[in-house]
Amino acid sequence: MNFKKILPFLFASALLFNVACSDDDFVEPTKAEAYENGIFIANEGGFSTPTSEVSFVSNDLSIFENKIYKTNNNENLGNVLQSIGFTGENAYLVSNVPNKIDIVNRYNFKKQTTVTANLDNPRYIAFSGSQYFVTNNNFFNVMKLNIYNTSTNAFVTSINFPRSAEKVVEANGKIVVQTDGITYQTVAPYGELPTGYSLTIVNPSTNAVATTLTLPSNGIIRDLISYNGDAYVLASSNTASYIYKVNTTAGTFTTTTLTLGQAQKLRIDANRFYFNDSSNKIYAMDLTSTTTPTTPIVTTTGNLYGFNVIDGKIYTSDASFTGDSKVNIYSVNGGTLLKTLTTGIGTNGFYKN
Repeated sequence: MNFKKILPFLFASALLFNVACSDDDFVEPTKAEAYENGIFIANEGGFSTPTSEVSFVSNDLSIFENKIYKTNNNENLGNVLQSIGFTGENAYLVSNVPNKIDIVNRYNFKKQTTVTANLDNPRYIAFSGSQYFVTNNNFFNVMKLNIYNTSTNAFVTSINFPRSAEKVVEANGKIVVQTDGITYQTVAPYGELPTGYSLTIVNPSTNAVATTLTLPSNGIIRDLISYNGDAYVLASSNTASYIYKVNTTAGTFTTTTLTLGQAQKLRIDANRFYFNDSSNKIYAMDLTSTTTPTTPIVTTTGNLYGFNVIDGKIYTSDASFTGDSKVNIYSVNGGTLLKTLTTGIGTNGFYKN
């Protein structure tokens, strides 16, 4: 046996084994899954300073991390983080200042690319097939829906609207845009006014408006969400609130009337509605119920700015725009306070990863 030939081979094999099994390679799978099972917390930041960020808390609330964008990319995110959307392995961070969408890997939060084409105060994002849809609303002369190719991030086209372009969701193969909402009186007492009551339903296969749906002129449209193929709209006045379930295929809706005024945000978890009023009370009711709940399950504190219900937990933010915000997490069963977190400036949303 020729040991002179075998020894170099063994040495090379050992070296290859060491390289293949380096510490970095053992760490990376853990790092790649660092944010897999938890909740992203969007911190809006200040309008004139680059203080927007993202926090993370694990599903069991045992792991919490602030500033995960800066930690994983060594750069500031921006000024105003409006919302976050997901498709495939990516998360889309929509910032209306400075008019960009940062696309990151949703499991390690490493930035993949930044999209800026044709954006003017981008607000919310939805996905259908090979495209994503972004509302733009500068509240003066730009109210539109931008459409991009998911594979290339190339701008495809825009659809313009006459009054507003706010929330956007995918429901049963259609894109639903909230094209009316709220404005304010220009003189004292500067009260709230509706801009109108329209939803615009877009066919993503043609990128054209399929229908414009006009809801009853009740209160002000406050929220738009999607659940199990249907879109749900929340509208409210001082004395009553209304939940509209929209069938995007038929272009019709049904109404649930609540004898409770000023409902603000609507969420659904495990076939139950959750909504809050202007006094920080959070109520729950079954999707099929027609009886207005009278007893809140939670009364939270401070400036209730961000709100969601995810897998049996209620997430609320007491938002500050001059310093850190506070997040309170409650159980839907009895409203027990489970955890309080200190997050970033202007915490405005919670997203399941």
